[in-house]
Amino acid sequence: HLLDRYILAKTRELVVELTRLMDAYEIAAACQRIVQFLDATNNWYIRRSRERFWKAEQDDDKRAAYDTLFTVLETLCRVASPLLPFLTEAIYRDLTGEESVHLGDWPDPEELPADPELGAAMDRVRDLCSASLALRRAHDVRVRQPLRRLTVAGAEAPLLERYAPLIADEVNVKEVVFQRDIESFASFRLKVDARALGPRLGPQMKTVLAAAKAGEWTVEGDELLVSGERLGAGEFQLLLVPAEGVACQALAGNDMVAVLDFDLDDSLIAEGYARDVVRAVQQARREMGLRVSDRIRLQLDLPESWSGATAFGAWIGEQTLAPEIDFGAFSADDAGTSGEVSSHEVEIGGETVRFTIVPAS
Repeated sequence: HLLDRYILAKTRELVVELTRLMDAYEIAAACQRIVQFLDATNNWYIRRSRERFWKAEQDDDKRAAYDTLFTVLETLCRVASPLLPFLTEAIYRDLTGEESVHLGDWPDPEELPADPELGAAMDRVRDLCSASLALRRAHDVRVRQPLRRLTVAGAEAPLLERYAPLIADEVNVKEVVFQRDIESFASFRLKVDARALGPRLGPQMKTVLAAAKAGEWTVEGDELLVSGERLGAGEFQLLLVPAEGVACQALAGNDMVAVLDFDLDDSLIAEGYARDVVRAVQQARREMGLRVSDRIRLQLDLPESWSGATAFGAWIGEQTLAPEIDFGAFSADDAGTSGEVSSHEVEIGGETVRFTIVPAS
Protein backbone atom coordinates (compact mmCIF):
# COMPACT_ATOMS: atom_id res chain seq x y z
CA HIS A 1 0.00 0.00 0.00
CA LEU A 2 1.30 3.47 -0.89
CA LEU A 3 0.68 4.83 2.60
CA ASP A 4 2.58 1.96 4.22
CA ARG A 5 5.53 2.46 1.90
CA TYR A 6 5.48 6.20 2.57
CA ILE A 7 5.50 6.05 6.36
CA LEU A 8 8.14 3.31 6.44
CA ALA A 9 10.37 5.41 4.18
CA LYS A 10 9.78 8.43 6.44
CA THR A 11 10.68 6.26 9.45
CA ARG A 12 13.97 5.35 7.80
CA GLU A 13 14.65 9.04 7.16
CA LEU A 14 13.87 9.77 10.81
CA VAL A 15 16.40 7.18 12.05
CA VAL A 16 19.11 8.53 9.74
CA GLU A 17 18.43 12.15 10.64
CA LEU A 18 18.17 11.63 14.41
CA THR A 19 21.38 9.61 14.41
CA ARG A 20 23.16 12.49 12.71
CA LEU A 21 21.63 15.19 14.89
CA MET A 22 22.22 13.48 18.22
CA ASP A 23 25.78 12.53 17.28
CA ALA A 24 26.28 16.28 16.76
CA TYR A 25 24.44 17.12 20.04
CA GLU A 26 21.85 19.15 18.11
CA ILE A 27 19.11 18.32 20.58
CA ALA A 28 16.65 21.10 19.66
CA ALA A 29 16.77 20.13 15.99
CA ALA A 30 16.28 16.47 16.91
CA CYS A 31 13.18 17.34 18.96
CA GLN A 32 11.75 19.35 16.06
CA ARG A 33 12.39 16.44 13.72
CA ILE A 34 10.35 14.15 15.97
CA VAL A 35 7.48 16.65 16.01
CA GLN A 36 7.48 16.71 12.20
CA PHE A 37 7.46 12.92 12.05
CA LEU A 38 4.58 12.69 14.53
CA ASP A 39 2.59 15.08 12.33
CA ALA A 40 3.16 12.86 9.28
CA THR A 41 2.27 9.73 11.27
CA ASN A 42 -0.78 10.97 13.15
CA ASN A 43 -2.30 13.56 10.83
CA TRP A 44 -1.58 11.73 7.61
CA TYR A 45 -0.78 8.03 7.85
CA ILE A 46 -3.10 7.04 10.71
CA ARG A 47 -5.93 9.36 9.65
CA ARG A 48 -5.75 8.29 6.00
CA SER A 49 -5.64 4.61 7.07
CA ARG A 50 -8.63 4.71 9.43
CA GLU A 51 -10.88 2.62 7.20
CA ARG A 52 -8.16 -0.03 6.91
CA PHE A 53 -7.92 -0.23 10.72
CA TRP A 54 -11.68 -0.20 11.31
CA LYS A 55 -13.00 -2.56 8.67
CA ALA A 56 -14.47 -5.85 9.88
CA GLU A 57 -12.59 -8.10 7.42
CA GLN A 58 -9.33 -9.51 8.75
CA ASP A 59 -7.70 -9.35 5.35
CA ASP A 60 -4.09 -8.84 4.23
CA ASP A 61 -4.59 -5.07 3.86
CA LYS A 62 -5.77 -4.67 7.45
CA ARG A 63 -2.93 -6.84 8.78
CA ALA A 64 -0.41 -4.84 6.71
CA ALA A 65 -1.72 -1.59 8.20
CA TYR A 66 -1.37 -2.88 11.76
CA ASP A 67 2.06 -4.39 11.08
CA THR A 68 3.26 -1.12 9.58
CA LEU A 69 1.96 0.94 12.49
CA PHE A 70 3.64 -1.42 14.96
CA THR A 71 6.97 -1.07 13.15
CA VAL A 72 6.67 2.73 13.05
CA LEU A 73 5.78 3.11 16.73
CA GLU A 74 8.35 0.59 17.93
CA THR A 75 11.10 2.30 15.92
CA LEU A 76 9.96 5.75 17.05
CA CYS A 77 10.13 4.69 20.70
CA ARG A 78 13.73 3.52 20.28
CA VAL A 79 15.02 6.64 18.48
CA ALA A 80 13.10 9.04 20.73
CA SER A 81 14.01 7.27 23.99
CA PRO A 82 17.02 9.52 24.78
CA LEU A 83 14.76 12.58 24.50
CA LEU A 84 11.52 11.18 25.98
CA PRO A 85 12.79 8.46 28.34
CA PHE A 86 9.67 7.90 30.46
CA LEU A 87 6.98 8.26 27.80
CA THR A 88 8.75 6.02 25.30
CA GLU A 89 9.42 3.46 28.06
CA ALA A 90 5.71 3.21 28.89
CA ILE A 91 4.62 2.97 25.25
CA TYR A 92 7.37 0.50 24.31
CA ARG A 93 6.63 -1.88 27.17
CA ASP A 94 2.89 -1.88 26.42
CA LEU A 95 3.56 -2.27 22.73
CA THR A 96 6.16 -5.04 22.79
CA GLY A 97 6.04 -6.67 26.22
CA GLU A 98 9.82 -6.20 26.43
CA GLU A 99 11.54 -5.20 29.67
CA SER A 100 12.77 -1.75 28.61
CA VAL A 101 13.28 0.38 25.52
CA HIS A 102 16.60 1.50 27.01
CA LEU A 103 17.98 -2.04 26.87
CA GLY A 104 17.36 -2.43 23.14
CA ASP A 105 19.60 -1.69 20.19
CA TRP A 106 19.56 1.55 18.25
CA PRO A 107 17.48 1.05 15.05
CA ASP A 108 19.34 0.17 11.86
CA PRO A 109 17.96 2.26 8.96
CA GLU A 110 19.04 -0.45 6.52
CA GLU A 111 16.25 -2.64 7.93
CA LEU A 112 13.68 -0.15 6.65
CA PRO A 113 12.82 0.48 2.99
CA ALA A 114 14.14 3.59 1.26
CA ASP A 115 11.88 5.39 -1.20
CA PRO A 116 12.91 9.05 -1.51
CA GLU A 117 10.81 9.62 -4.64
CA LEU A 118 7.63 8.42 -2.96
CA GLY A 119 8.46 10.41 0.17
CA ALA A 120 8.94 13.63 -1.79
CA ALA A 121 5.81 13.07 -3.91
CA MET A 122 3.62 12.26 -0.90
CA ASP A 123 4.90 15.35 0.91
CA ARG A 124 3.78 17.34 -2.15
CA VAL A 125 0.39 15.64 -1.93
CA ARG A 126 0.13 16.66 1.72
CA ASP A 127 1.03 20.24 0.76
CA LEU A 128 -1.60 20.18 -1.98
CA CYS A 129 -4.27 18.91 0.39
CA SER A 130 -3.35 21.54 3.00
CA ALA A 131 -3.63 24.29 0.38
CA SER A 132 -7.01 22.94 -0.79
CA LEU A 133 -8.38 22.76 2.73
CA ALA A 134 -7.12 26.29 3.42
CA LEU A 135 -9.03 27.39 0.33
CA ARG A 136 -12.18 25.78 1.72
CA ARG A 137 -11.73 27.68 4.99
CA ALA A 138 -11.19 30.94 3.13
CA HIS A 139 -14.53 30.45 1.36
CA ASP A 140 -16.28 29.21 4.52
CA VAL A 141 -17.13 25.81 3.00
CA ARG A 142 -16.94 22.97 5.51
CA VAL A 143 -14.84 19.91 4.68
CA ARG A 144 -17.87 17.62 4.97
CA GLN A 145 -19.50 19.36 2.01
CA PRO A 146 -18.39 17.47 -1.11
CA LEU A 147 -17.35 19.55 -4.11
CA ARG A 148 -17.40 18.68 -7.78
CA ARG A 149 -13.80 19.29 -8.82
CA LEU A 150 -10.28 20.14 -7.73
CA THR A 151 -7.92 21.32 -10.47
CA VAL A 152 -4.18 21.10 -9.84
CA ALA A 153 -2.22 23.35 -12.21
CA GLY A 154 1.54 23.60 -12.63
CA ALA A 155 4.42 22.25 -14.66
CA GLU A 156 4.82 19.25 -12.33
CA ALA A 157 1.13 18.72 -11.57
CA PRO A 158 0.76 15.57 -13.76
CA LEU A 159 3.40 13.85 -11.60
CA LEU A 160 0.83 13.66 -8.80
CA GLU A 161 -1.87 12.02 -10.92
CA ARG A 162 -1.33 8.55 -9.43
CA TYR A 163 -2.40 9.98 -6.05
CA ALA A 164 -5.73 11.32 -7.35
CA PRO A 165 -7.96 8.93 -5.30
CA LEU A 166 -6.10 9.82 -2.09
CA ILE A 167 -6.34 13.56 -2.83
CA ALA A 168 -10.03 13.34 -3.76
CA ASP A 169 -10.86 11.57 -0.49
CA GLU A 170 -8.84 13.96 1.67
CA VAL A 171 -10.20 17.14 0.07
CA ASN A 172 -13.68 15.63 -0.44
CA VAL A 173 -14.11 16.24 -4.16
CA LYS A 174 -15.60 14.04 -6.87
CA GLU A 175 -12.87 14.64 -9.43
CA VAL A 176 -9.23 15.76 -9.48
CA VAL A 177 -7.91 17.25 -12.72
CA PHE A 178 -4.19 17.78 -13.38
CA GLN A 179 -2.85 20.21 -15.99
CA ARG A 180 0.42 21.93 -16.79
CA ASP A 181 -1.12 25.28 -17.80
CA ILE A 182 -1.18 27.58 -14.79
CA GLU A 183 -1.81 30.87 -16.59
CA SER A 184 -5.58 30.29 -16.66
CA PHE A 185 -5.72 30.52 -12.88
CA ALA A 186 -2.77 32.58 -11.67
CA SER A 187 0.21 34.63 -12.79
CA PHE A 188 3.71 35.00 -11.42
CA ARG A 189 4.71 38.23 -9.71
CA LEU A 190 8.38 39.04 -9.18
CA LYS A 191 9.45 40.16 -5.71
CA VAL A 192 13.00 41.50 -5.60
CA ASP A 193 15.00 41.45 -2.36
CA ALA A 194 16.20 45.04 -2.29
CA ARG A 195 18.29 44.49 0.84
CA ALA A 196 20.28 41.68 -0.80
CA LEU A 197 20.61 43.41 -4.19
CA GLY A 198 21.17 47.00 -3.11
CA PRO A 199 24.90 46.74 -2.29
CA ARG A 200 25.58 44.88 -5.52
CA LEU A 201 23.54 46.94 -7.99
CA GLY A 202 23.81 50.40 -6.47
CA PRO A 203 22.06 53.07 -8.63
CA GLN A 204 20.85 50.36 -11.06
CA MET A 205 18.57 49.09 -8.30
CA LYS A 206 15.79 51.58 -9.14
CA THR A 207 15.71 50.43 -12.77
CA VAL A 208 15.52 46.78 -11.72
CA LEU A 209 12.66 47.48 -9.30
CA ALA A 210 10.71 49.36 -11.99
CA ALA A 211 11.19 46.54 -14.51
CA ALA A 212 10.14 43.96 -11.92
CA LYS A 213 6.97 45.90 -11.14
CA ALA A 214 6.17 46.20 -14.85
CA GLY A 215 6.60 42.46 -15.38
CA GLU A 216 9.57 42.92 -17.72
CA TRP A 217 11.66 39.88 -16.73
CA THR A 218 12.43 36.34 -17.91
CA VAL A 219 13.48 33.14 -16.18
CA GLU A 220 16.63 31.40 -17.37
CA GLY A 221 17.20 28.17 -15.45
CA ASP A 222 17.73 28.99 -11.77
CA GLU A 223 18.38 32.64 -12.57
CA LEU A 224 16.21 35.56 -13.56
CA LEU A 225 17.04 38.27 -16.08
CA VAL A 226 15.59 41.73 -15.45
CA SER A 227 16.73 45.01 -16.97
CA GLY A 228 19.97 43.41 -18.12
CA GLU A 229 20.84 42.13 -14.65
CA ARG A 230 20.97 38.47 -13.62
CA LEU A 231 19.44 37.69 -10.25
CA GLY A 232 20.42 34.51 -8.44
CA ALA A 233 19.01 32.41 -5.62
CA GLY A 234 18.15 34.45 -2.53
CA GLU A 235 17.84 37.69 -4.50
CA PHE A 236 14.25 37.27 -5.71
CA GLN A 237 11.00 35.37 -5.25
CA LEU A 238 8.36 34.38 -7.78
CA LEU A 239 4.93 34.54 -6.16
CA LEU A 240 1.73 33.15 -7.65
CA VAL A 241 -1.14 35.63 -7.67
CA PRO A 242 -4.66 34.25 -8.35
CA ALA A 243 -6.51 35.63 -11.35
CA GLU A 244 -9.53 37.75 -10.56
CA GLY A 245 -12.60 35.68 -9.71
CA VAL A 246 -10.66 32.40 -9.45
CA ALA A 247 -10.81 30.39 -6.20
CA CYS A 248 -7.24 29.13 -6.01
CA GLN A 249 -4.44 28.72 -3.51
CA ALA A 250 -0.72 28.53 -4.25
CA LEU A 251 1.28 25.64 -2.84
CA ALA A 252 4.25 26.25 -0.56
CA GLY A 253 6.77 26.07 -3.41
CA ASN A 254 4.89 28.65 -5.48
CA ASP A 255 5.01 26.35 -8.50
CA MET A 256 1.49 24.91 -8.42
CA VAL A 257 -2.00 26.08 -7.55
CA ALA A 258 -5.07 24.28 -6.22
CA VAL A 259 -8.36 25.44 -7.76
CA LEU A 260 -11.71 24.41 -6.28
CA ASP A 261 -15.11 24.47 -7.97
CA PHE A 262 -17.55 25.74 -5.34
CA ASP A 263 -20.72 25.40 -7.46
CA LEU A 264 -23.11 22.99 -5.70
CA ASP A 265 -26.01 20.99 -7.10
CA ASP A 266 -28.78 19.20 -5.15
CA SER A 267 -26.91 15.89 -5.06
CA LEU A 268 -23.75 17.43 -3.60
CA ILE A 269 -25.78 19.35 -1.00
CA ALA A 270 -27.65 16.19 0.02
CA GLU A 271 -24.40 14.26 0.40
CA GLY A 272 -23.07 17.07 2.58
CA TYR A 273 -26.10 16.70 4.84
CA ALA A 274 -25.45 12.94 5.03
CA ARG A 275 -21.87 13.56 6.12
CA ASP A 276 -23.08 15.98 8.79
CA VAL A 277 -25.42 13.27 10.09
CA VAL A 278 -22.57 10.76 10.25
CA ARG A 279 -20.42 13.16 12.25
CA ALA A 280 -23.26 13.83 14.72
CA VAL A 281 -23.96 10.11 15.18
CA GLN A 282 -20.28 9.29 15.64
CA GLN A 283 -20.01 11.97 18.32
CA ALA A 284 -23.07 10.52 20.07
CA ARG A 285 -21.55 7.04 19.92
CA ARG A 286 -18.44 8.32 21.70
CA GLU A 287 -20.54 10.06 24.35
CA MET A 288 -22.44 6.79 24.94
CA GLY A 289 -19.17 4.96 25.51
CA LEU A 290 -19.69 2.57 22.62
CA ARG A 291 -16.70 0.72 21.25
CA VAL A 292 -15.54 1.41 17.70
CA SER A 293 -16.78 -2.04 16.65
CA ASP A 294 -20.20 -1.87 18.38
CA ARG A 295 -23.16 -2.04 16.00
CA ILE A 296 -26.28 0.03 16.54
CA ARG A 297 -29.81 0.54 15.36
CA LEU A 298 -30.34 4.10 14.19
CA GLN A 299 -33.44 6.20 13.76
CA LEU A 300 -33.18 9.53 11.94
CA ASP A 301 -35.71 12.35 11.97
CA LEU A 302 -34.38 14.83 9.40
CA PRO A 303 -35.64 18.30 8.45
CA GLU A 304 -37.80 18.39 5.33
CA SER A 305 -35.11 20.33 3.47
CA TRP A 306 -32.71 17.43 4.11
CA SER A 307 -34.89 14.80 2.46
CA GLY A 308 -32.25 14.16 -0.20
CA ALA A 309 -29.94 12.75 2.47
CA THR A 310 -32.12 9.64 2.72
CA ALA A 311 -30.64 8.50 -0.61
CA PHE A 312 -27.37 8.03 1.28
CA GLY A 313 -28.93 5.80 3.93
CA ALA A 314 -26.77 2.77 3.10
CA TRP A 315 -23.62 4.87 3.30
CA ILE A 316 -24.70 6.42 6.62
CA GLY A 317 -25.29 2.92 7.99
CA GLU A 318 -21.89 1.73 6.80
CA GLN A 319 -20.07 4.67 8.39
CA THR A 320 -21.90 4.46 11.72
CA LEU A 321 -22.12 0.63 11.94
CA ALA A 322 -25.91 0.79 11.77
CA PRO A 323 -27.25 -2.15 9.69
CA GLU A 324 -30.76 -0.91 10.41
CA ILE A 325 -31.80 2.70 9.81
CA ASP A 326 -35.34 3.98 10.23
CA PHE A 327 -36.26 7.39 8.83
CA GLY A 328 -39.04 9.20 10.66
CA ALA A 329 -40.34 9.57 14.21
CA PHE A 330 -39.08 6.97 16.69
CA SER A 331 -41.14 5.24 19.35
CA ALA A 332 -39.47 4.06 22.50
CA ASP A 333 -41.52 0.87 22.25
CA ASP A 334 -39.49 -0.04 19.17
CA ALA A 335 -36.41 -0.49 21.32
CA GLY A 336 -37.73 -3.59 23.07
CA THR A 337 -35.20 -5.07 25.41
CA SER A 338 -32.24 -4.74 23.06
CA GLY A 339 -30.59 -2.01 25.05
CA GLU A 340 -30.71 1.57 26.29
CA VAL A 341 -32.35 4.12 24.01
CA SER A 342 -30.27 7.28 23.58
CA SER A 343 -32.02 10.22 21.90
CA HIS A 344 -30.18 13.25 20.57
CA GLU A 345 -31.03 16.63 19.07
CA VAL A 346 -28.39 18.74 17.32
CA GLU A 347 -28.33 22.00 15.40
CA ILE A 348 -26.58 21.75 12.03
CA GLY A 349 -26.56 24.68 9.65
CA GLY A 350 -29.53 26.28 11.34
CA GLU A 351 -31.64 23.09 11.10
CA THR A 352 -32.60 20.68 13.89
CA VAL A 353 -31.66 17.02 13.40
CA ARG A 354 -33.06 14.39 15.77
CA PHE A 355 -31.84 10.84 16.02
CA THR A 356 -32.01 7.89 18.37
CA ILE A 357 -29.41 5.18 18.92
CA VAL A 358 -30.10 1.70 20.28
CA PRO A 359 -27.09 -0.59 20.82
CA ALA A 360 -27.61 -3.75 18.79
CA SER A 361 -28.19 -6.92 20.78
